[in-house]
Amino acid sequence: MDESAPTNMTEFLTQNEITIRLSFFFGIFAVMAIWETLSPRRALTTSKGVRWLNNIGLVFLNSFVLRLLFPAAAVGMAALAQKQGWGLLNHYSLPFPVAAVVAVIALDFVIYLQHVMVHAVPMLWRLHRVHHADLDYDVTTGARFHPIEIILSMLIKFAKPSRCSALLSLPLSSLRYC
Repeated sequence: MDESAPTNMTEFLTQNEITIRLSFFFGIFAVMAIWETLSPRRALTTSKGVRWLNNIGLVFLNSFVLRLLFPAAAVGMAALAQKQGWGLLNHYSLPFPVAAVVAVIALDFVIYLQHVMVHAVPMLWRLHRVHHADLDYDVTTGARFHPIEIILSMLIKFAKPSRCSALLSLPLSSLRYC
């Protein structure tokens, strides 16, 4: 066995986080863009090229800002939470599929609460309006966010697996290679 090969999923995810994240982003983006082209739900009123350039430009700016401020990103925080034993799922032995489903549902719920909050709190709404100010609605609208909102969102995602023990943290050590 190669000495440099990752011995568990935590190492693999940490070493390949950017590739995995970009593969999912561009893969899902491409599928949705093709689907919208083949089966449009509404006619666009503005130039797709200009909008896509602006919206995707925001995605790259936001990604750059997040990498600059948080080089370890959420995977690094999840690894730290697992190492420190933070989060309920690090204290209970559940089968990985059950733990993964519970963790995904919990994170999705936290993101839902975050979305409700950005609509309800006037200061946060001012940031979130960038998302709603798109002149048309397509696959790029879902990635169009103010950089400060993206930073706040990442901080919320960091808090989810860390010291907020009322929330869950998926034990990454349960992901081992066969």
